[in-house]
Amino acid sequence: MQHGLQVLVFAAVVVSTLAVDCSTQQDGIYEIGCRSFARCTGAKVTIVDCDKGMVYNNATGSCDDPHNVAPPCGVMKDCSNQKDGKYADMDQHCHSYYTCFDGKFLGHNPCPSTLVFNEELQTCDWAANVNPPCGTNKP
Repeated sequence: MQHGLQVLVFAAVVVSTLAVDCSTQQDGIYEIGCRSFARCTGAKVTIVDCDKGMVYNNATGSCDDPHNVAPPCGVMKDCSNQKDGKYADMDQHCHSYYTCFDGKFLGHNPCPSTLVFNEELQTCDWAANVNPPCGTNKP
């Protein structure tokens, strides 16, 4: 089980690195998640992984103690009775989701501003494609 988590984390880092192209971006922070973010400086990308127990603070643009960070990143969810998977964060009106694995909370991820989380597809999606309570699709 531990090996599977390591592979999952490695794959996420590789995809994140490949997904950020800083050659046409202004210097700044892109591809923000609660546990990591991409920083473009001089057309080069640096993936910043927050230390264990720390999360991304949008107000400061750096990693911080969760107690200093606004939701969703500053809020931990109880995954002790959840199956492995991603779950819409209802407290954030489904504009973010959190991941549970092996009964542990792995963190939040925001959806792009115009999307909500689709639990059925396990990805962010247009509200018109997502069933209530997150979306407006009528099953």
